[in-house]
Amino acid sequence: MRKLVVFLIVMSTALATCDDYVASAVNDMNGTSCIYPQCFGAAGRYKEAATCYLMQGDQQAANAYFQKASDYYLQGITYIGPAGDYPLRAPSFEYAADMQAQLRDSALAAKYYDSAIGEYLKLGDAPAADAAAAKRAALSNPPQNATGFSVLAGNFLIGAVVIVIAIALFIYFRRPGEQPAGVASLPPARIESVETEPVSKEPVSSAKEKMRDKIRRKYGLA
Repeated sequence: MRKLVVFLIVMSTALATCDDYVASAVNDMNGTSCIYPQCFGAAGRYKEAATCYLMQGDQQAANAYFQKASDYYLQGITYIGPAGDYPLRAPSFEYAADMQAQLRDSALAAKYYDSAIGEYLKLGDAPAADAAAAKRAALSNPPQNATGFSVLAGNFLIGAVVIVIAIALFIYFRRPGEQPAGVASLPPARIESVETEPVSKEPVSSAKEKMRDKIRRKYGLA
């Protein structure tokens, strides 16, 4: 039963659709207004949705979610004060600029990259500032739209990978009780009872606190 559950999880992940990213973003917000950290997490989901639609050749949907991601990154910045998670202001500006670069709004992208560079320099993060500056300089070469051939090739590759995974998992799961030849089955290990001290129940942190902790760990702020 456990192997079947693992199989279903792997397959559902491999077959995820662009709408799943949108649903995840809505779930991140959980009906709240766009404040940090909810809107920062939702912005990342909308970015994934936009990239997914772009790979499918749906430029209109991709543009809509690139813009939505940019808006959410910028809204999150207004709630990041001079203490705590302040270092996230810089990447938020940078990510918003990335979204505008995808939308080919070079002027707006350059403005946000400049803000990101300034924030990185305040933090003394010269390498990150240089990376943002390189992106700004590359705005003269905007990203090309995915051609029909490249989209078809990408979809074919994804489909091939899914089929290979499905075949491998089918072969692995079809004989769950079989052991490799020459391996003797071992008697079940005897488990000694161990007295454990009662675990104190701590209050469960809110969803907002969990998301903040996750983002802080990701950017080394914990």
